[in-house]
Amino acid sequence: MKVELRGFEALQDMLRDLLADGEDALRETARELAEDTAEIARREMKAAAGSAPAGSYPHQQSGRLAESVTATHEPRQSRVGSDEIHGYHLEFGTESMEARPWLVPSFEEATAKAEQTLAAKLQEKIG
Repeated sequence: MKVELRGFEALQDMLRDLLADGEDALRETARELAEDTAEIARREMKAAAGSAPAGSYPHQQSGRLAESVTATHEPRQSRVGSDEIHGYHLEFGTESMEARPWLVPSFEEATAKAEQTLAAKLQEKIG
């Protein structure tokens, strides 16, 4: 007995295309997530003034940290951060200063939008 199945080449092609489209959508969404995270961090720091209480979002003093926040992109990853050392100290704290996170809260805020964006892009690709 022999059973012949046909059409799998077309199905494989469709799945391959869907995977490629999904990777493109994921890459594009990661770029948007990085840009949104940087924008939120800059906006939140500029919106505040003076000194922040321990554990709260840091307030802008000189503006250097907000101005130094950048998003960089490579083919398979995007990064958000600052080369200002006090950004690290604010994010994680020191022995004598409680943390005043600014990057992680910005990332968390941007993530909700990114999840919706990615879901919509994938749904569009699936049709």
